[in-house]
Parts: sequence; C-alpha cells; structure tokens
Amino acid sequence: MALPTLPTLPFERHDEDTTKLTAELVKRVNEDVRRIRIIEQRIGRLENSIETLQENALTQMNDLKLSLEKISSRIVSVSEKLVNIEGEILRLSKELSKTATKRELKQMETFVDLINPITAKFATKDEVEKMIENRMPKSKKA
Repeated sequence: MALPTLPTLPFERHDEDTTKLTAELVKRVNEDVRRIRIIEQRIGRLENSIETLQENALTQMNDLKLSLEKISSRIVSVSEKLVNIEGEILRLSKELSKTATKRELKQMETFVDLINPITAKFATKDEVEKMIENRMPKSKKA
C-alpha cells in the first residue's frame, strides 16, 4: 500500500490528508506490532522446544553414562573370572600330567594279573621237585 502524498498546492486542505496519513501509519504500526508478537510467540515456543530437547539430551547422556559404567563393571568382573578360570585350567593341566594314561593303566593291570596269587598258578618248591623227579629218567634215580 502506498502512502498518500501531501498536496503540493498551498490552497488544498492539509488536515484531511494528515488524518488519512496518520490512520494509515497507525494501521501499519498495529500490523507490525501484531507480527512482532507472533514472531515473539514463535521464538518462545522454539526456545521451549530447544530447552526440552536439551533436557532430554542430558537425561539420555546420564542414562548412557550409567549404562556404560554397568557394562564396564561387568567386563571387569568377567575378566577377573577368566583369569581365575585360566589359573584353574593350568592347575588341572599340571594335575593331569601327573596322572597315568590309559596305556599305563593297562600295563599295570597286566602286571597285577601276572603276580596275583588268586588267578596266577604258582608252584611250590615241593611241587617243582616232584615234577622234576617225575620227569627224570628212572635210571638216574638209582
């Protein structure tokens, strides 16, 4: 909208034009004030939204920090358990190296079977002498 121009002739009435001009200026100022209020309201809403987003971000960061601390403590715990397990495996490995193998056990079983008086057949001295006498020719006895 263009502003009305003031008359350039000295004979024309300036009051009527001044009133129109003032009304137009007041109207424009009121419109500008309304627009500024709308912009201020929008800025206020944006500031509230940004503040809410920042609070949410901080809350999430704190939650993440707590979660990472829990995970870290769990990792330390698992690491300690692994060290204990490795030590136990080494101890068991040393114990197993001291034990007999299956082949060695079979060998021991064979030796025990050979000298077991219940299953082995041993001859007494008298029995051996009798067997020798029985096997010798009768000519040597005489």
